Amino acid sequence: MSFRLDTPFYQIPGSQAEATFGAIIQMLLKTRLKLHLEADRELYDEDVNTYLAGLLVSYFDPTYLQAISQVISAYDLDIFEEVKKSEDRYHAYWIYKVNADDLLVSLGIFKRFREESKGDLEKLKHYYSSAADYQRRIYGKLTAVGEIQMKLADWTDRYLTILSEARGEYLHFMDQMHPEQMRVFHEKLAEFEKELPLKEKQDEFLDAYLEWTKGLRENQLRQKLLHLIQELKNLDATFDAEQLLGEILSL
Repeated sequence: MSFRLDTPFYQIPGSQAEATFGAIIQMLLKTRLKLHLEADRELYDEDVNTYLAGLLVSYFDPTYLQAISQVISAYDLDIFEEVKKSEDRYHAYWIYKVNADDLLVSLGIFKRFREESKGDLEKLKHYYSSAADYQRRIYGKLTAVGEIQMKLADWTDRYLTILSEARGEYLHFMDQMHPEQMRVFHEKLAEFEKELPLKEKQDEFLDAYLEWTKGLRENQLRQKLLHLIQELKNLDATFDAEQLLGEILSL
């Protein structure tokens, strides 16, 4: 599936999509007015409205969702490896862009924006910054799209707040989708909600294990790791912790 890199949003063919795009633009503008986050002289970002509206419209299209599912990952390492394997800068850009976009929608629409999502916020900023950097490498300058992505990286809280506030009205749009589109959307949402507790527990375990590997071998941390391993085994039957258990219990 091919997408142009020099346009601020993904366009779904057809007049219905154009109407939906216009309605979502209005939704975003009203939300920003309500939150007193409209564009001003200090931060002109009406271009971000276009980007966000195009992104939200793209989630109505099963073909688009199928295309991005090939490179979407919850783990930095997977994304780094995909970028490393990329044969050209365009594909590397695409990987960072769609992962940034998907994380933005996941946090802003599918899940209420929460303070404890700091790890995800840092990833979101990094992905958008990396996408903008690849835009610069490809075109030899910071493009209009790259500028938008830098704003999304620098003002992440601002745009997540807007999306979170607009969540109810956007989901109302989703209710009007074609049955096949609705099926794909619900499958994606159900998959995300199912994986969320496991992902959060994995992040918590990795943070604790990193402290352990740095030499902090306190008994309290040991007990926390053992407890987290048991919780992960309960959430994921395929989680193999025998080697980790042996390492932790032997010290």
